[in-house]
Amino acid sequence: MNEQQGMPDPDGAEDLAEFVGLLGELRAWAGMPSYRVLARRVGPLMRPARDIPLTTVVDTFKAGRRRLDLGLVVAIVRALGVDGPAVARWREACVKVHGLAKVGGPVGVFGQLPTDLATFTGRREEIARLIAAATQRHDGDRANTVLISAIEGMAGVGKTQLAVHTAHQLVGAGHFTDAQLYVNLRGFEPELAPADPSAVLEAFLRQLGVPAQQIPAGRDERAAMYRDRLRGRSALILLDNAADEDQVRDLIPAGGGCLVLITSRRSLAGLDGVIPHLLDTFTGAEALDLLTRIAGHNRVAAEPEAAARVIEYCDRLPLALALTAARLRSRPAWSLAELADRMRTGRLEAISAGGRAIRPVFDASYQALPNQARQVFRLTGLHPGPDFSAAAAAALAGITAGEAARALELLLDEHLLQQKRSGRFELHDLLRAYATEQANSLDSEQERRAAVHRMLDHYVHTAHAAALHVEQGRDPLDLPPPQPGVYPEQFTDHEQALAWFTTEHPVLLSAMVHAAATGFEDHSWQLAHALATYGFVRFKEQRLSMGLDSA
Repeated sequence: MNEQQGMPDPDGAEDLAEFVGLLGELRAWAGMPSYRVLARRVGPLMRPARDIPLTTVVDTFKAGRRRLDLGLVVAIVRALGVDGPAVARWREACVKVHGLAKVGGPVGVFGQLPTDLATFTGRREEIARLIAAATQRHDGDRANTVLISAIEGMAGVGKTQLAVHTAHQLVGAGHFTDAQLYVNLRGFEPELAPADPSAVLEAFLRQLGVPAQQIPAGRDERAAMYRDRLRGRSALILLDNAADEDQVRDLIPAGGGCLVLITSRRSLAGLDGVIPHLLDTFTGAEALDLLTRIAGHNRVAAEPEAAARVIEYCDRLPLALALTAARLRSRPAWSLAELADRMRTGRLEAISAGGRAIRPVFDASYQALPNQARQVFRLTGLHPGPDFSAAAAAALAGITAGEAARALELLLDEHLLQQKRSGRFELHDLLRAYATEQANSLDSEQERRAAVHRMLDHYVHTAHAAALHVEQGRDPLDLPPPQPGVYPEQFTDHEQALAWFTTEHPVLLSAMVHAAATGFEDHSWQLAHALATYGFVRFKEQRLSMGLDSA
């Protein structure tokens, strides 16, 4: 329509500030009617019609608004001479910019930190370390170096809650008060792609007061402007759920007065200057405290033994505890014993609350793995022992020791495995249950049995080789050759073989019992034979060390 020609285009508004600016341009397009005149026009156009104070209309055109009354905006647009489909366009644009403001822009940037959870508990030592790292005085050669702390750990261990709580503690104590920026980088969201660093930079710059039309198009230019805007400012930047180092590299400012807190399920060791903080599961006391805070003190205190079972089934993982406690709170008729029984028969199925569950959280980490690492991960769920070596993992998967070592390193970086001793790997109990579930789902019964066969062959042949070194002159057993894909370990002397037996002793006992229970009776007695040799030699050596026998 001709009378609409030259009207500002509301579709160009990138944020609420720009939309308010376009409203001002619309008023100029309409001949700059006074606010008093507009107030008189607007009242009858409201639904329902009513008197609109002059100050209300004036405030609508002020910069820095956090929200606008949609009905008032539509009435103002109509009062300024806009009609037909153009009114609908202004209405849609207003809804759009409010939607972006509500979620903090297209990638979830917030002008303030997310709310600290009222149920947050524990982590005193971790908080103290983070705060100490953030507030320490820099020596002369690091005066202009930004502090970067990366909170890493397995899915569900409470990284985000710890980072948010620590950030609130720091800001509340008067640190990093110039600015706080937050973004969920969506590194492991099952249904959303990881946030684009360029889009994050754009949202951060808008949060820092840069008009959208002044933000450069290129990522490098945006990063340079971002660093410039934070230069000399005391700012805290919380980068949550990072996918990798490349995603966060350009989001790190250059100023020495800034702190960057990063959370990730993946190791960020390749990021220059990062201080890693590896987060473990709760202590028993912390786990009980969280269960009590959410489920209620009286219910937990009334059934202490059942509460201990629930904590055990959650293996002290904070997210699992929080979901389980929330489910219990929503089921007032349930006892803790009933909940514990449900968890005993199906832990992963039972750990859920409303629309949230533990299994999709693990899915996101597992699906991000390459194929061979997925295979190694799920087959380690079939391992019966408390921990295992790279050689045992290689036998399970039927791959070389080198291939297994690379896969295990990747699983460590993804925090899907734990390494509490050099050369030894173990699974968190819930991840073991998840890995076993994946193996049962994706590997046939024949494939799973073949993996167990290879693992038992590895232990039998390696234990037999170790026994021949431990007891010189021992008659060798007539063993069938190992399965294809099994490469037994070799030993050069008595001490090396004895050390292997000492390390693997609890694993060999578990493997012996597992072999008997799964139809590998020959492997079971062959392992018992080797263990008897180790036990006899250890007994003799202990008596010698006590001076009870002569050499």
